[in-house]
Amino acid sequence: ITGDDAYRYSVAWVDSVHPRGRGVLTRGDHAPIEQLTGKAAAQPLAFDPKVLATAPAIVPGGLVNPLTMRAFNEMWFRKAPQRSVGDLQTIAEFFHPLDIVQDWNRVYGPQGFLQYQFAVPDDAGYLVGRSLAALRQVGALSALTVLKRFGESNPAPLSFPRPGWTLAVDVPSGVDGLATVLDRLDEEVLAAGGRLYLAKDSRMSPAMMAATYPRLAEWQRQRDAMDPDGVFTSDLSRRLSL
Repeated sequence: ITGDDAYRYSVAWVDSVHPRGRGVLTRGDHAPIEQLTGKAAAQPLAFDPKVLATAPAIVPGGLVNPLTMRAFNEMWFRKAPQRSVGDLQTIAEFFHPLDIVQDWNRVYGPQGFLQYQFAVPDDAGYLVGRSLAALRQVGALSALTVLKRFGESNPAPLSFPRPGWTLAVDVPSGVDGLATVLDRLDEEVLAAGGRLYLAKDSRMSPAMMAATYPRLAEWQRQRDAMDPDGVFTSDLSRRLSL
């Protein structure tokens, strides 16, 4: 992803199943009001996502397997034009393309899926390909694999973004060997000076949290000052010993 500083938003969908790697890069800016017509001009900030289908409620083994993932990724790659400039898209079309299928999480079956997202410095971009290869090796295939370049962090002590790369994958949680692969990737992310995304985390260790968020103690002091009785808590905060 180059030239992303010329756009407000840049995101790449990656075909994580394809052995040589390929993807679709989408970049955009806010459309000026004079470019809008019809309903969009009358209600430019309206959020009205379109639902084309609903995932079935009962899929015992889930629909995510090597065959369906190859078919889906091939379709998603082929439907994108080789080059298109100046298209107007709604907020839902640009930011939430999968929401055209209601309850899409059901396709992963009763065990659900696991989200894994890390951010690493620019010089550790090699972890993107290495991570996808490791997941592919154990059959943890992702339909929604997203790659972005981050700019500066914001001032918050637990801000996730940092200058560099971020990769996000959604994989079936019941894949054999998945935990071992992710533990190994955690170590590589830590060694590269990166961190995991708290908002999507369900498995990070307290040690990983403390090592990758160096301002954790500062946040804890602010938390204790604002909530001295510990009224606000969560499963995540207990798991990570926050």
